[in-house]
Amino acid sequence: EYTKLNPLRLVPTLVDGDIVVSDSLAILLYLEDKFPEHPLLPDDLHLKAVSLQVAALVGSNIQPFQNSGFLNLIEEKFGPEERLAWPKHFIEKGFTALEKLLKDVAGKYSVGDQLTLADIFLGPQVYNARRFNVDMSKFPTLNRINQELAELPEFQAALPERQPDAKA
Repeated sequence: EYTKLNPLRLVPTLVDGDIVVSDSLAILLYLEDKFPEHPLLPDDLHLKAVSLQVAALVGSNIQPFQNSGFLNLIEEKFGPEERLAWPKHFIEKGFTALEKLLKDVAGKYSVGDQLTLADIFLGPQVYNARRFNVDMSKFPTLNRINQELAELPEFQAALPERQPDAKA
């Protein structure tokens, strides 16, 4: 059944009436347009661009290397010890870039004091970084932002272990 909604059978997929949207970024941009009273992107063009850069960097250059299909292939081709090494490498490489990108624009959150699309991508990625034994002390800006995000009830409710379909 799910293949009818999303032929790649990846998550997430949003169904809004007759509209079906797959991919995190596409879904969040759809929601940005549907609910403009709760903006995910800043009005400031520079901060908006940085927020989109963070989302793209996480969504395209870090997160794909943590998908179970990729990890299963790595383990099959290179052995179980490589299953953690590969995603850890890409997380650290991406986090190094994010530290530089956010250094001069971070406030309470990623791009100032307004919660943005950047934070929505960053929070789950920091969670995954811990799963892959990334030393977050090497990324003080990201770590500090994540501590702020962790205080928000919405981010607490979104933790993977709090989802009804979470695997133990």
